[in-house]
Amino acid sequence: MKRNVWSALGTAGCALLFAISMTAADQPVTKPNKAEAHKTAAKVVPRHWRAETLSGKIAMVDPAKRLLIVKGADGVPFDMIVTRATRIESGSQTLKLSDLASRSNQSASIHFVPERRGDVAQSIQLMG
Repeated sequence: MKRNVWSALGTAGCALLFAISMTAADQPVTKPNKAEAHKTAAKVVPRHWRAETLSGKIAMVDPAKRLLIVKGADGVPFDMIVTRATRIESGSQTLKLSDLASRSNQSASIHFVPERRGDVAQSIQLMG
């Protein structure tokens, strides 16, 4: 008698699971449009963070890679991506990235935005 009860319960359970899966399969699949998907992704993973400022000395410049390495006050090197929009100034004079190559060991203040691709320099102000 117990065997028949368990067999009946097992059969009923399988039938119930089958019915639920068939009902779910009948529902239309809706995909969010690209604008909605982009908004959701932007909320989950920020593209960049709040801007920061770093003061240190220019350690190396690679104009071909658009890279500036600055050593902070504690000696830790920071790689900065320099874009075409990055403002580079020394006093009131505007400079190019290639001009910084000859200014190794000069103090600078870099205003940058941390991004997933790296720290992107917005402005570089040479001091002294």
